[in-house]
Amino acid sequence: MKFYLSALLSVLLLAFTSCEKTPIPNPEPDHDKPVSLGLSCQGAIVIDAASGEALYTHGSDYPLVPASMTKVMTMYIVFDHIEKGYLSLDSQIPISANAAERSVNPGESNVPLNQYLTYSVDEMIGALCVVSANACAVALGEYLSGGTETDFSVIMNRYADSLKLEARYFDAAGMSSKNEITPRSMALLTREFIRRFPVILEYTSLTSLNFRGTVYGATNNMLPGKTYYYNGCDGFKTGYTSAAGLCITATATLADKRVIAVVMKAPSSYARAQDATRLMDYGFTTLMNRVAVYGIQSSFL
Repeated sequence: MKFYLSALLSVLLLAFTSCEKTPIPNPEPDHDKPVSLGLSCQGAIVIDAASGEALYTHGSDYPLVPASMTKVMTMYIVFDHIEKGYLSLDSQIPISANAAERSVNPGESNVPLNQYLTYSVDEMIGALCVVSANACAVALGEYLSGGTETDFSVIMNRYADSLKLEARYFDAAGMSSKNEITPRSMALLTREFIRRFPVILEYTSLTSLNFRGTVYGATNNMLPGKTYYYNGCDGFKTGYTSAAGLCITATATLADKRVIAVVMKAPSSYARAQDATRLMDYGFTTLMNRVAVYGIQSSFL
């Protein structure tokens, strides 16, 4: 009897334990799974300005039309000439008939230039950064090349090659739909610009400019007090043409970190700012997480 009772208990115990659910271990997070920021632009990147490391990419190696972000290379060449002693911020730039005519073209972003006056490099850099003044880029290109804007594009391409950029330029102002650069190269050019000539941030951070008596607002709406203000943003350059769509190269600082984001061919001004915000938020979060600092917030997320 004891044997049968013992056997019965064993069978019941076996049945009970077999009905228990096997615990499923919590999966480890997949750190290799790609992150999606839900960007609406065609090409984008955010990099760590200190190291040049790409923190997030989206079509970053596909050449796209940069529109007025072309002026970043134009200004880089100007500052390189200043460093080498060929120019100064006080140097006076003459205005050709072509540049004067371009300066009053209603289809272009500009400040008016008078063919019979000269303008300082300092004035022109301000107008390039704040107003995205095409005619100032034309005048500087003509002056530096000793010829035409097309002649200056040859110099631009030599600089692009020396910096190992995936870029080709056909004008100084960015109106040509044949200009092209990858988002990665755009970010690296901006990084090199800030590294070599940090004074440029004094211009790109301006929210307005008084150009010979007329006040102009900045095209960069991510600067303080602007529509899509991003905390810590101090530049860099916007762009728009029908071929390029809405573009921006933006940079910002948080604590001792700086990131540079590039957005190319966004469908709207809002989408451009939203994409740039998401990129910079992600860049700062990535960098800060490495030192165990959290809490980056954005109205877009």
